[in-house]
Amino acid sequence: MLWRWNLRRLRGWMCWSWLGAGLFLHAADDARLATLTRLVQDDSPKVRLEALRALAKFPTAEAAAAALGVLDKPMDPTLDYALWLTINDLSEPWIAALQSGAWKPDGRERQLEFALKALRPDQASRVLAQVLESRPLQRDGSGPWIELIGAAGTPKELRRLLDQVLNGGFDEAASARGLKALGEASRLRKLTPDGDRTALIKLFDSPSPATRTAALKLAGQWKDLPGATSKLAQIAGASGTDPATQAAAIDALRQIGGKDAVDSLVGLTGPTQNPAVRRQAASALAALDLNRALPAIVEVAKTTTDEAAALEFWRAVLGVKGAGKRVAEALPESGLAPESAKAGLRAAREGGRSELDLALALAKGAGLSTDPAASGAGLIKELAAKASAQGDPSRGEWIYRRSDLACVSCHAIGGAGGKVGPDMTSLGASAPVDYLVESVLLPNAKIKEGYHSLIITTKDGSEYTGTLARESPSDVVLRNAAGAEQVIAKTDIEKREQGTLSLMPSGLLDPLNEQEQLDLIAFLSRLGKPGDFDAAQGGVARQWRITQTVHTDAQAGQEAWPLTAAWDDKRWSPTYALVRGTLPKGLIDEITKAQFWTSRLAIYAGTELTTANAGPVRFKLTAGPGAELWVDGRKIGGAGDTTTELAAGTHRVIVRLDPKQVPEVVKLETKDGAFRLN
Repeated sequence: MLWRWNLRRLRGWMCWSWLGAGLFLHAADDARLATLTRLVQDDSPKVRLEALRALAKFPTAEAAAAALGVLDKPMDPTLDYALWLTINDLSEPWIAALQSGAWKPDGRERQLEFALKALRPDQASRVLAQVLESRPLQRDGSGPWIELIGAAGTPKELRRLLDQVLNGGFDEAASARGLKALGEASRLRKLTPDGDRTALIKLFDSPSPATRTAALKLAGQWKDLPGATSKLAQIAGASGTDPATQAAAIDALRQIGGKDAVDSLVGLTGPTQNPAVRRQAASALAALDLNRALPAIVEVAKTTTDEAAALEFWRAVLGVKGAGKRVAEALPESGLAPESAKAGLRAAREGGRSELDLALALAKGAGLSTDPAASGAGLIKELAAKASAQGDPSRGEWIYRRSDLACVSCHAIGGAGGKVGPDMTSLGASAPVDYLVESVLLPNAKIKEGYHSLIITTKDGSEYTGTLARESPSDVVLRNAAGAEQVIAKTDIEKREQGTLSLMPSGLLDPLNEQEQLDLIAFLSRLGKPGDFDAAQGGVARQWRITQTVHTDAQAGQEAWPLTAAWDDKRWSPTYALVRGTLPKGLIDEITKAQFWTSRLAIYAGTELTTANAGPVRFKLTAGPGAELWVDGRKIGGAGDTTTELAAGTHRVIVRLDPKQVPEVVKLETKDGAFRLN
């Protein structure tokens, strides 16, 4: 196959050299354009890339149309950027062709969407207004139009979108998308619809959870809806309000700000409120008025015994500039819940923070140790030796997966997992054990290049810390210590600086006893070495979503809902395979254990597979009797080898298990495509 690879390289080089050396210029314009139009559809990404940039030298609508045709082939970030550059180079002739009707968007919606997002906002707005003038927005929101209005629409188009949502002109999913698009227009471009917008408040009581939550978020982004603050406070404090709606209402109060919002949040921190509401209201209040929030923060620190909930709370509080020192001064010398204090210590140390005063106050208030490095520098070699001799890497893998350590949230193995920290696939094969021990005990001692924290302070006094995930002309996207992406509009940024500390918190081993520490280190030291802890070999499903159906699903006629349910349906539980690529029975049982009054019908484990070309795909499913393999809603086989024909693209792959015969392991493999990793 080497000659084919070299031929692709040669074709790519010819595109570049023809243009660069001038040899191609001897051909007639039509012939050159025809050649490049053909090459931009070539099977080789390298050839398509060079052809794209060559087309930019032809200032015609035909060249722009040919360039946009590359979207019919598989894309990657490099091709995306090349097309973005080319469309900007050819923007004027393409816009003229669109306005004259020479280039028609019908059937080319994806091309139009890309082009409008690539153009300058003033150009995109001009084009979009003309395209939408005679085009109704479909009830199901089909096409890119809703998002394009949010990205490039004028206040007139935004008004049209809002009216259609308010008048019930969209279905549930499209209504939520419309409200989100209006929020993006406000957040990124500071634009709102023409006319009176107060009718949005009626959507706060929408029977659709998605529409209701989107409306609450939009009210917070708009900030200036008369009567919204009192209604939001009422929703947040009502005992019958669902948690997602309460959280959205509280966050909207935080965004709106002002005296009325502060007073409302103070009321929501009272002792009669639900603990989750008190935590959310206290952290939101801290962003608006830290002085008035301090008593509530102290009460939450005293009473919260759920460590995961406490960690979320402390992360939110410490996102307020200067909050760490002020809270430290307010904390009592005793009486803090140990779980809350441990979570606070972690939040104070992670994400590139150095909240020493707060760490000391939390530890003292709960009677905890404050020196995570006390067992570090002097004992690194001893711990390394003990881990090599006494550590159990199999037990260590389960410790690595523990939610309170959150290793999986930050690090990937075999490409599956978080992207906050470095990939761990070959860690043990490339680093000595004492280096691993030092990295865990003293994460700030040596920070890998490219993983320094970025600290952004916004104009409202909020602080965001994380690694840079990506950046656009309008946004900065940080990936924080929890693995979540935070999108920050550049117009809201006051200060941007590189942190000097690791996002990984010190004291990570504090919750572990000595044997657990040795097991974890032993696991890390085996990663990448031949055997059960080598994830370098591809072709195995690593990212999964697991759920089950029970007798009540059958009673409702929904016993097979997992075959078609969206991946973001909350009934799915996301998880990862072990390093060796297997889903063990214990993990499946833990996720799908049923209450005693329910009867399990089936267990479903789902993933996605992307195929570059149409053709036969051979699966190998390791599972027990009764296992079924489904692809795109169609049963294709069971345990063992199965071959099926698939089109190019992304496919939904489901393994269905009998809950009475759950196999010891489930493993799915193929060499004919790429499984989703995150």
